[in-house]
Amino acid sequence: MKNITSILISAICITLVSSCNKGFDTLNISPNNPTQLDASFLFTNAEFSTYAAIMETEPTVVQQFINPFTGITSAFNFNQVNQTYTAQRWNAEFTGTNTGATTSAGPVQLLVQILSQLKGNAARTNLYNEARILKAYQFMVLVDTYGDVPYSEAGQAYLGNILTPKYDNQVAIYADLVNELTNATAGLDPAKDIVTADVFYGGNVAQWKKLGYSLLLRVGMRYSKYDATKAQNIVQTAFAGGVMTSNADNCYLKYNVTYVNPVSQNLSTLTNTYYLAEPFVNQLKNSGDPRLKYISAKYPNPAAATSGVPDTLSADQFGLPIGYSSATLATAPGFRGANGSGYNYSQINYTYLGSLTAPQFFVTYAQTQLLLAEAAFRGWIPGGSTPDVYYANGIRAAMDQWATYSPSATIPLSTENAFINNPVNAYSPANALNLINTQYWIASWGNGAEAWANFRRSGFPALSPNTIAGQSITGGFVRRYVYPTLELSANLTNYQAAVADIGGADNMDTRVFWDK
Repeated sequence: MKNITSILISAICITLVSSCNKGFDTLNISPNNPTQLDASFLFTNAEFSTYAAIMETEPTVVQQFINPFTGITSAFNFNQVNQTYTAQRWNAEFTGTNTGATTSAGPVQLLVQILSQLKGNAARTNLYNEARILKAYQFMVLVDTYGDVPYSEAGQAYLGNILTPKYDNQVAIYADLVNELTNATAGLDPAKDIVTADVFYGGNVAQWKKLGYSLLLRVGMRYSKYDATKAQNIVQTAFAGGVMTSNADNCYLKYNVTYVNPVSQNLSTLTNTYYLAEPFVNQLKNSGDPRLKYISAKYPNPAAATSGVPDTLSADQFGLPIGYSSATLATAPGFRGANGSGYNYSQINYTYLGSLTAPQFFVTYAQTQLLLAEAAFRGWIPGGSTPDVYYANGIRAAMDQWATYSPSATIPLSTENAFINNPVNAYSPANALNLINTQYWIASWGNGAEAWANFRRSGFPALSPNTIAGQSITGGFVRRYVYPTLELSANLTNYQAAVADIGGADNMDTRVFWDK
């Protein structure tokens, strides 16, 4: 994998020069030294470089995770602007830079280059359309995170020498994502080229179709409080097209001992500072959720959690309370005390999600079923199933998904059904939106960007704001990330236009369009 990535980086950086010089330009080009890498290899790298947010960011905002210690990694516990973290997604998507060093080209650059290469190439229509779907995913997350972002001119430094791209209006970007997903998914054809370099589905066109329509469903539901009519129309198109039908359709990255999960790798370096948040643990614990023992664990020594024997008994799990720093935690009601260099609270279970080989999920059948549950509750998919059926399917799928981490995390069907029928969790029309979206919050564990987006959209679960002192926000929760400060020096005019377009303030209180 490292060799493939190195080849991709080198190939992308080659500048193609053309001129009219009676063939001398081609005379000096070696036929054994290619100047353009095949689009399938670029596609593989785009899939592998799809960004997975680290736990200190969105999962902290939605109170699944917390770091109480002062310092750079605790910025989101304090709801403070910190460019180290707010710029990470931007850098990873657009340039491939994350922590100051170039690691590879970002997926936006790679996908723009692929689409430029393959446009009009009927022989490679599936690769072209799969790249459009993957590009739509990247930009959906970017808009959800920042609002207006470079879109129509993004990635053009390699192709058209546009070094200071304009920011497109976020509403217009979303409208184009609807068109792209609709047309690209409909354009997939199992009778044409099979993309064997595809690491998500191994070239299975039928599954790419399900991914495209499931992502379109997600886009449609984002409009639910902004434009319900538009939301309904998009949802109906996605549903009619055919969304994911089982966990076999999940879109995720697989890791191994050589190519490890970067989220888990980060977690394993500072275990004594990372804890599960009290609202998340309490939700799992109080509802009798069988996933708790795979998510949460107590360790004799937090600093050596990755090598310790986990205590996964439900009664022993306690999330770290929200609204405290290491300096004030001892004043929290029911403070459970210190434990070596850490605290006597629950951490991530490093056998499963914290494992270096843990998968990273992007779009899942469980999430799709729960979105259909809400759509059915709203009456948007006549002819479909009932919301309680989608709700139960979503919970079972989310629980079955844990077997992907390890066969030892397989949850029996009888246990799943007992959880679904528990009065605490049982579907109720009077409490439907809370129940459905709380389960979506849990089903998105490990994909903080989606958990945060759906929390902003739906308002559920009903979390209490973090009241810790020294915050950069006034509205209770972070609603968006600020733009990277580099944009002020490298792309000032377009940055200023974007800030004006999103409402005049580049801060973490400004809401993206579908959150208004």
